[in-house]
Amino acid sequence: MSCDLSENVDKLQLSTNKELKLINSVNDELVKYKGLQSEFDYSIKDVEKLAKVEKEQNRFWNNLLNSNSNIFSTWKDKSSESINADLTKLYSQLRESCSKNNIVFNKTINNNFNSFDSQPVNVEKKYGFGLSSYDGFWPSFSPIEARLLGIQSKIITEIIQFLATSSNDDHKITLLEIFREPVGEVDAQHIENDQLIVPNLERKVVRFKGGIESFVFLIKFKSHTSHARSFINQLRPPFLVRDLVVSRVSNDNALTPNQSRNSPFRDSSVKVGVQLPIVQNVESQFTILIEYITKINRDIKPISDISYQNLQSNYQVLKTFLELSGNNQHIKKFRESP
Repeated sequence: MSCDLSENVDKLQLSTNKELKLINSVNDELVKYKGLQSEFDYSIKDVEKLAKVEKEQNRFWNNLLNSNSNIFSTWKDKSSESINADLTKLYSQLRESCSKNNIVFNKTINNNFNSFDSQPVNVEKKYGFGLSSYDGFWPSFSPIEARLLGIQSKIITEIIQFLATSSNDDHKITLLEIFREPVGEVDAQHIENDQLIVPNLERKVVRFKGGIESFVFLIKFKSHTSHARSFINQLRPPFLVRDLVVSRVSNDNALTPNQSRNSPFRDSSVKVGVQLPIVQNVESQFTILIEYITKINRDIKPISDISYQNLQSNYQVLKTFLELSGNNQHIKKFRESP
């Protein structure tokens, strides 16, 4: 009887030792993962921080695009003929607006319509506002190119409206030149002297391939500083001022008749005749490079798709990121992804 008990005890002891070894082996394996929960918690905090950054970035770029007031974003499709008709009306509207707001045109500029007749050109009637080639001429544009040209014409209209708002009856604004980028192959063939040519342009603008798209314009005008300040203050997103050059217009100084003043080196009774200049022209020439943001390619959906493929077991992590970053609309799409 005692022998049987002894054998049973030995078996139980062997079994217990086996289990202890197994437990120790499991514990040794678990040591590798010690602190994993803590690291996971830290990772979740990092995800929350990234989500806040994404939300702030999204807000910033949305404000920059200003889609509710963006001409590109709100453009309604029109036929090429309709855009041509709008452009034909636009010339007279802009010229009339300039005339009413004390904006005059420089007579030796590139933005004038080319005239081949021998009659003198009326600058007020022929100024082309960067669209000189299409005043009475409309080539065969593709629908896309006609659309982009129509959008550019509306952007130029807003720029001229800002300039008109900045003027007053006391001092005129002299509009010198407006340059723009061609919108396609046909436009590039006819844009002529209105084409924007700026060295190292891509270093001065916000846009970059695959991320941000834009149109760039350059306007030159002569005015008082107050006019230019008012004009620039109106250039809010999607308008961006990317460069500004200010140069003083050559002064037409007149000298006053001889005026006398006391000489510091002679008897106080001796008067010295001097001529003091009167500055008659206080205008400056302003050259402003303007970028108009048309599109910002920031879509979180590709990120959620990639995350779904690689982190199927961590749906909650991605859901947290999408919620905190303001991309709730993608949660359902993510869940339904194949």
